[in-house]
Amino acid sequence: MSTTEYLDDLLERLENENLRPGLSLPEGVSFQSDLTIAWEARKEVQMLKDPQFIEPLKVRLEKEKVTKKRVHIIQVLVRIADKAGEHSTADYILDLVRNEKVRWIRDVALTALNHSTLKISKEKEYLFELAKHKDWQIKLNTLGLLYRLGQSYSPRIEEVCLELVKVCKKKPHELSSICHVLSKHGSLKSIESLKDIASTNSKAFTVNAAIRALEEINGANELEFFKALFETNRNNDVKSVITQALCKYGDGSVPDLLIKRVKSILSKPRKTSTVYIGEAQPELVHIFTFLMGQQDTRADTIFDFVRKKKLDLLDTTERKWFDENLMK
Repeated sequence: MSTTEYLDDLLERLENENLRPGLSLPEGVSFQSDLTIAWEARKEVQMLKDPQFIEPLKVRLEKEKVTKKRVHIIQVLVRIADKAGEHSTADYILDLVRNEKVRWIRDVALTALNHSTLKISKEKEYLFELAKHKDWQIKLNTLGLLYRLGQSYSPRIEEVCLELVKVCKKKPHELSSICHVLSKHGSLKSIESLKDIASTNSKAFTVNAAIRALEEINGANELEFFKALFETNRNNDVKSVITQALCKYGDGSVPDLLIKRVKSILSKPRKTSTVYIGEAQPELVHIFTFLMGQQDTRADTIFDFVRKKKLDLLDTTERKWFDENLMK
C-alpha cells in the first residue's frame, strides 16, 4: 500500500463511527466509542512516527475544504511530527492558525500543538498576539505554549500575564493557567496579583495555582501570607496545599496551626486505601515530618494523641510511615 493509499484509508477510518466487524453493543447501550472503527484508527495514529507522512499530510491539509477532514489531518500531522521530532511543524501549525478562519480548526490546531513537545522557533512572537485573543480556548492553549518558552522571554510573558489578570478576574480557568505560567516566568512584580487571586477566588484549583506560583517565586518570604490564608480559607483542598507550604517554609510559629489541622483531618472516618501518585506524600506525613524536626513538646503531645486514639483513622500509607518513624 502506498503512502497516499494508506493515508486515504486511515483518514476515512478516523471518521467511521460504526462498530468494528465482529463486535456488538452491550444490551441497553446505544453507542460505545471504544468499539468503533474510529477508535481503533485513533489508537493506530498514536503509534505512527514515520516522518515520510508529514509532507503528504501538509499537502492534503492545504487542499482539503471539509472542516472535519481538516481537523483529523491536523491531529494526525502533529502527532506524527511530535513522535518524529520534526519541530518545524510547530511553526507550520502556528502559521496555519494565523490564516485560518474556522474557529474549530484554530482550536484543534493549538490544542494539538499544546499537547505535543514540539518546539516553536520562528513563530514565538505570534504567541504574544494569540495570548490576547478573545477566544478563551485559544488563550488557554497559548498560555501553555508561552510557559514552554525560555527564561529570556520571562519579562514579556510576565507583562502579558499581569495584563490578562486584570481582564480575567471572574474567569477561574484563565486565572489558573495564568498562575501556572507565572510560576515559571513571574517575578516579585507578580506577587501582589497572585496574593489577590489566592485571597479572593472561590475556586480551589485557581487558589492552589496561585499558591504554587507564590511558592516558586518567593515562597520562603511568604510564610505570613500562607498562615493568614490557612486561617481564612475553609476549602479542604486549599488547606492541604497550604499545609505543604507551611511545612516547607515554616518555623516555630506554625506547629499550632498544623496540630489543629491534624485533629481536623482525623476527626471523622476516612478512606484508608488512598493511592498517592509518584513521589506524592499524604498531607499528614508532611505535617508529622515537620513536627518531628521541631523538638517541641506540642509535637510529642499530638503524636501521643494519634498513637492512643487515631491510628485506625490513618490510611495505609500514613500508617506505614507512622509505624516506621513514630512507633519505635
